[in-house]
Amino acid sequence: MEAALNPLDESQLKSIEARRIFEAAHEADPWMDDYWALIGEGYTWRQAIYMLWLAQPFNKRQPKTQGELATTLLGLASDRVLREWRNNPAFEARVARLTASVLVKHRANVFNALVASATNENPRNHADRRMFLEMTGDYVARQAVNIGTASNPIAELDEATLASLAGIPSPDDGADYQSAPQEDKNGGG
Repeated sequence: MEAALNPLDESQLKSIEARRIFEAAHEADPWMDDYWALIGEGYTWRQAIYMLWLAQPFNKRQPKTQGELATTLLGLASDRVLREWRNNPAFEARVARLTASVLVKHRANVFNALVASATNENPRNHADRRMFLEMTGDYVARQAVNIGTASNPIAELDEATLASLAGIPSPDDGADYQSAPQEDKNGGG
């Protein structure tokens, strides 16, 4: 006589079967390396899939909704547990790192493309040459210095304020301060 399974054992069996189906269907997908890395970090298979799903652009997510993900792919009754995971700051931080990792994975290709474009003599590639030289520290763009504001233009600032902005000591500082020499209005020096 077979013993009846208790509900916990049934849910565990359902989880094992859902995981087996998922891994068999997606074993060749390029993002499975990330899946296995997340499993290696100690996340459950469902958490790993949910993280990978969240890291996708909205228009590329399959299934389209979180509820569908929970019930069709993860073998859950609802997406309640997914919402609980999402409220965990560490979980969200890991999703953010996973999302950014897409950029890191392509960094070498982008640098190669930048070098190829920057070394091309075509005048249209000037922006790439400039970016390349800025990144290597061989070119520093000129910076504009704004003194004054629209409500307080430089022409309306007094001499002490201008001196202060320029880093020149003023008479109020008790330092040697000399005003700019005044022209002799009579033509003399």
